[in-house]
Amino acid sequence: MNWLRGTGVRAALILGLLLVGSAHAQVAKAPGFKVGEGRLHPYLELDGRFDSLVGFFERDSGGNPIASSELILHVRPGVKFDLDTPSTFVGFNGAAEYLWYTGLLSPGSRGLSRFQANVALDTKFNRDGAAEVNLGDNLVRSDRTQNPALGVGAISLYNGVYLAVPIHPGGRALEVTPKVSWGVEFFEALLPGLVPFCTAGQASCDPSTVPQSNYSNLNFGLNARWKFLPKTALIVDVNADWRTYFTNAAAAKVLFRAQGGIAGLISPRIAVTLLAGYGGDFTNNSIHTVIGTAEFSYTVTEQSRIAVGYARNVIAVPLLGSMMDDRGYLRGGLGLLGGRLMLNAQVSLDYFSFLAQPTAATTAPASSVRNDVLLSLSAGPTVTVTSWFDVSANYTFTFRSSKGTDVTNLPSLNFPRHEALLRLNFHY
Repeated sequence: MNWLRGTGVRAALILGLLLVGSAHAQVAKAPGFKVGEGRLHPYLELDGRFDSLVGFFERDSGGNPIASSELILHVRPGVKFDLDTPSTFVGFNGAAEYLWYTGLLSPGSRGLSRFQANVALDTKFNRDGAAEVNLGDNLVRSDRTQNPALGVGAISLYNGVYLAVPIHPGGRALEVTPKVSWGVEFFEALLPGLVPFCTAGQASCDPSTVPQSNYSNLNFGLNARWKFLPKTALIVDVNADWRTYFTNAAAAKVLFRAQGGIAGLISPRIAVTLLAGYGGDFTNNSIHTVIGTAEFSYTVTEQSRIAVGYARNVIAVPLLGSMMDDRGYLRGGLGLLGGRLMLNAQVSLDYFSFLAQPTAATTAPASSVRNDVLLSLSAGPTVTVTSWFDVSANYTFTFRSSKGTDVTNLPSLNFPRHEALLRLNFHY
């Protein structure tokens, strides 16, 4: 035991010397492999995570289901490619991931072991011309879905592609960007019976109902920015969603949003974003409301920043209809020791107001059928040891509470959740 304790002290001293020695010098960037004018960077991330809510595999003395904890190991190999020239930008990041639920704390969770993926491509062409072309795609398979109505126990496959054409003539003080994007998402339950107290047909947990949320979303948008100061712009943003569902054509929705305001620096250290406008669901007169964003950020140093903000938006929600999301947040990052040590933290609070989908036979406004509160707190450090290796740790606390028909006591939507993660990242 003394030998172990001495080893720990020596390791701490070595790490401390590495960090102190870097206080006056930045870490060299991973070189990667040269491919044409770009660089290819392979990487491997190894995670160990504790999750206090992977399902409900246990019962208390009264036979009631209780949240089950588990230790999960992640193996995530991937590759990044970056090319950045005055005329062309290409950024690619693709990773496959295997999650191994060890069963050490909850043997029943072993069936949750699975493959996930995240692949993103962003390109920009003719950047130095009057008309630029941006094209990109994002493919994600994850249990953190795009559907805010779902809780614990579901996984989705999402793919979104976009095309934008920024037009910036002359000195680029004015930029107008028409954009179109298309996304599809397919849902499935992770394990049958994973969520207890789920009634037949319950949209948020019934394995036979979850796939009915599968949707297609086509978005058309137009964004205009006028830089009346070197780092400050007036903004107008207009966009519309056409949401359709594969299993219920009658549930199609059209959402419209329009915002305007200002974004940029108001001093060398203070940046502000102030946008306000209108958001509406034009399907059966469901919702018409004010939307907007207000954010203030302060740059403490080149590597340290803090921001506080509030945002309100209108979102289409599978099966339920529409939703208003009121979100407040505070986030910050602190860089120490020449950037080798980064401390990041964020806290956010969302209030979801779900509105029922009216029937085609009525023009009455939709009524609120459910209200959720989602609190999230996350904090952790990242230590850059060398140009090819860094270590990070993170703790996340999530609390969710749902009130409404069939969800008030549903465990998958009413819970506290603790997640602790340690990550080793090897990259070249």
